[in-house]
Amino acid sequence: MGLATHLGPWLLGTVKNTTGSTAGLIRNTGATVVTQTASYTTPAGVSAAAPYTGVTTAIAVLPAGAVIHDIIVDVITAFVGATAATTLTVQTGNATLGLSSNFAAATQLAQISATSTVAAGRTTMSPNTTNIALWSNVGTSDLIVQLIFATAGNYTSGGTANIQIAYTVRNADGTAAPTYAQA
Repeated sequence: MGLATHLGPWLLGTVKNTTGSTAGLIRNTGATVVTQTASYTTPAGVSAAAPYTGVTTAIAVLPAGAVIHDIIVDVITAFVGATAATTLTVQTGNATLGLSSNFAAATQLAQISATSTVAAGRTTMSPNTTNIALWSNVGTSDLIVQLIFATAGNYTSGGTANIQIAYTVRNADGTAAPTYAQA
């Protein structure tokens, strides 16, 4: 089976153009939700010295104007950090990696935080009041998304995680294509 690439949002529905004012005659198409998936493994040979600030790893590039719906992290093997705070942070990239023009480098999208161990299991992340604007519109240029594992204590053993970012492709300025009012 081959892969196909489509530039722009896929619009699905049964009525493309509004021709009346009742259900079945009003446009009901909408943009589909897509995902990007990446795997992250703590690099081999990392020192157990405290603290371990991690390695920044690019996990996705979201198209300009996209709206983020979910960030799902499936921790397959626990990230263990002795007795101090341990985190997995999903954040924006930096200027050298292709940061969106609307947000500062290392702006946190979401974070899993634990006292010592980020245990195996699934976490669905959601925005908070400081990053809701970023989730609503990633900006006017593509946005690189990174993952960082860090622990304030001794690094005991590394983990493995699969990360899924679900989003909808929109116009580069963040507007929907087409808008609800368009016939």
